[in-house]
Amino acid sequence: MDSNTPYLLTNHNLQIEFVSQAALNLLQGEVLIGLNIATEFNLETITDNFAIGQYQSSPVSFNKFNYEGGVCFVLELHKTNNDHIRFLNDAINSSNIGIWRYNVETKTVYLSGISKTILGLTPQTQLTWRKILSLVHPDDRALFPLFFENNAQFGVPLQFEFRLKQTGQQSWFALKGSCVNKSDGQWINGTLQDCTVEKTTVIALNDADESKQLAIEAGKIGTWRATKSGHQWLWKWDMLANTIFKLSPDDIGDLNKWVELLHPEDKPRVQEALENSLRTGVEFKQHYRSILKNGEIIYVFAQGRVGKNYKGEYCRIDGVCVDQTEIHKTQLALKKLNSELETRVNDRTAQLYNTLQKAERANKIKSEFLSMISHELRTPLNGIIGALDLLSHCTLSGEPKELVNTASSSANHLITILNDLLDLNKIEAGKLELETVKFDFPTVIADVVSTFSASAKEKGIELIVFESPEENLILKGDENRFRQILLNILGNAVKFTNCDQNESKRITINTHYNRLNIYQSEVVVSVEDTGVGMTDDTIEKLFTPFTQAEKSTTRKFGGTGLGLSICGKLIDLMGGTIHIDSQLNHGSTFTVTAPFWLELSEQVDKPKAMLNCYQIGELSVYNQHILKLAQANFNVIMCVDFDSVEDSSTSNNLILTSNHEQFLRLTPKLELLNNALVYTEPSLVETLALTAPHLAVYANQPITQHQLDKHIAAHQQETLSIDDFSLDFDNSASDTEPNINTKSTIEPDNSDILLVEDNPFNQKLIKSQLQKLGLCCDVANNGAEGYRCWYNHPYKLILTDCHMPEVDGYEMTKQIRTEEAKTERPPIPIIAVTGAVMQGEKDLCTSIGMNDFLCKPIKLNDIKSIMERWYEHSN
Repeated sequence: MDSNTPYLLTNHNLQIEFVSQAALNLLQGEVLIGLNIATEFNLETITDNFAIGQYQSSPVSFNKFNYEGGVCFVLELHKTNNDHIRFLNDAINSSNIGIWRYNVETKTVYLSGISKTILGLTPQTQLTWRKILSLVHPDDRALFPLFFENNAQFGVPLQFEFRLKQTGQQSWFALKGSCVNKSDGQWINGTLQDCTVEKTTVIALNDADESKQLAIEAGKIGTWRATKSGHQWLWKWDMLANTIFKLSPDDIGDLNKWVELLHPEDKPRVQEALENSLRTGVEFKQHYRSILKNGEIIYVFAQGRVGKNYKGEYCRIDGVCVDQTEIHKTQLALKKLNSELETRVNDRTAQLYNTLQKAERANKIKSEFLSMISHELRTPLNGIIGALDLLSHCTLSGEPKELVNTASSSANHLITILNDLLDLNKIEAGKLELETVKFDFPTVIADVVSTFSASAKEKGIELIVFESPEENLILKGDENRFRQILLNILGNAVKFTNCDQNESKRITINTHYNRLNIYQSEVVVSVEDTGVGMTDDTIEKLFTPFTQAEKSTTRKFGGTGLGLSICGKLIDLMGGTIHIDSQLNHGSTFTVTAPFWLELSEQVDKPKAMLNCYQIGELSVYNQHILKLAQANFNVIMCVDFDSVEDSSTSNNLILTSNHEQFLRLTPKLELLNNALVYTEPSLVETLALTAPHLAVYANQPITQHQLDKHIAAHQQETLSIDDFSLDFDNSASDTEPNINTKSTIEPDNSDILLVEDNPFNQKLIKSQLQKLGLCCDVANNGAEGYRCWYNHPYKLILTDCHMPEVDGYEMTKQIRTEEAKTERPPIPIIAVTGAVMQGEKDLCTSIGMNDFLCKPIKLNDIKSIMERWYEHSN
């Protein structure tokens, strides 16, 4: 066939298999291969040798020729009105409007290339009516048969929007069409457009409008507006605004109805503000009252904004009004309530102030009373304890010594109770201040353990110490208060473990450190006993002042119930905790945790001395602990070969053993270790000491790091005293006189010490104590006499009571210091001697010029220390 002839070849199913170049040029390059010719060209009439159809709105006719492989169609594109048709076609294409056609009877469908592109399909995609419906979103699929049937049967306009069943961003499509009856059946022709932007905008506007309406209805907000028509304003408001003012529906838009309801006092202001807004465009914002027809007064807030037209003229105003009556009533009620509360608060404040004044007066009276009681009690106790102290330095034995010890113990117990009362008073008054001093914790724990080791041994209590060694760790904090807490807790453990029904009497002390950071460390001390234990209810009452576990506790164990209360308050001040685990009849565990600052400047690694450690037999748990303590401060060399033992009198030697038989066999080889220290189980101490009398044998419990270091250092210098050797040494077991130096190293002149004291018994006691030290003194009965004596005699030191009749010690000190300043006389050391130890007492003594402080009761060692500090160095 001529190449200039436009023709198409199809198979017998009318699927296009070939298109000539002339046909492609005529059809403007459309891709038709594989498509059905009847569908693509909307063939309406097909005879044996002729077909008529439409292609892209252009009429087309075919001459049909059958051949062996199928059918040949020679097409002719009619030019009738073609320019007009092409214009319409170009307009549709440029506006991205797709065209479709649907046969109602056969359900055949035709979609233009643009329609397929809009739906996301390729031009080659073959479509059927069922295929198209399968692409539609399930929620919109029912629209198609509904609208198509109504259009075909009843002529209802075919126009709706739908979505496709696809992933990703949702798209909307607008479908329009109308039914056309032709000779070959009923057809529906129409257009297809992507309306996603328009639909999304409409949905957003509807949502916004619905949200606004819901908010307005929920907030009971009425809306109003006015538009300008010529020189007149036309008003309108909604039903909610109408309801606020209780107007009838017919009143809507009648501004005079609204004006008539304005409160007479507010009407001029509101009307003027509204007229000004309409005239100048200023925002309208007013709070006003309205009197409704039923006489009810409502409180309204109204606000509106003025808008302009294209000429810049004010042409409309839109606003809202809110009924604030309930808010106003609530504000009035709140104002009334606030006023009543303010009155009540003022009255209550005045009552509290009066109560506070009374409490402060009562607290002041209590403090003064305690100060007075402290002085009055300490004064006679000073005589009792001082006299007993002097007696203890005399050679006594048997029953007299026992009586002196009993009386001394009782008097010291009274002092402890008095100190507890004073400490509690200071804490409750908020006047107790913690000190910050450098201290060595191993020394503190050694002091605490040594205080109770003798009494624990006497009561048959096994006292065990496991101390975590820490090299060169210097702490900063209140050493004395921390020691007070530990003494109290360990004292309670000794007290409540000493019961007859308890077969295993044991107290275990564990200590360790928790390093918080480079500046702080936390000290943890646990005291576990096998005593009577407590219930949970009892533990809750432990830290309440003057309260004990049970009423029977006081009768059975004694005490005031103040100790743990003071400990609890002290540990709170230190920022620590006391944790208690206890079970009735199964003992208790008290865990004390306290944070301390670290003294970094003194934490310097020091060279460790050599220490030879000889192990005989297996190491017991206690000896393992001693080895750990030794390794903290010494360079320990373990020695197991006793055949090579040589004379090592210049070395530090440590022997750890729990086996008597092995120790006995090695005794001949140990004779060369003349200065060795032996640690063994408490039950073997006496046996090993008899076996090797040339060696120093000690129990391996209780032992602390400080005590071990002290043993080794003192033994190396061969200067150990009996007090250094054992924590559980019992001073009461010796009948010999204690070795206390009562002679001063300086021979004093006669009566170069002045004692100012009003109590005759204390005069006699202090004179006796001074005489015991080889000193003598003159006595003045009050401050006035004391001043005269000082003025007329060159004393080297003054001991003065603070509370005396006529002129007390404070006033006398002020007079002396004033006179010294006037006459340029050298200042004399003045030492306060008082029984009042309330907060501020020491500060007061220092502030008025006193040099030092002695607290009653005064023991011989106390006054000896003062004399060595001040008397021997005075001019």
